[in-house]
Amino acid sequence: MPRLVGQQSHTETNVAILIIFIAIAGVLLEYFGAIDFVPGFGQEGAYLLQRQPTNESVTEQDN
Repeated sequence: MPRLVGQQSHTETNVAILIIFIAIAGVLLEYFGAIDFVPGFGQEGAYLLQRQPTNESVTEQDN
């Protein structure tokens, strides 16, 4: 078992990496349209939240 006496803590590094990952996740969510904090940024329409057509909605259409 290694001795931890005198070892430096890497808390600052871990917090910085966590903040970077959260920022990347936020940018990806914004880009794909799951959130909309910046109008005009990302793809047209909400890619992740698009409503897929169901059999009921297809059969309700008039021919």
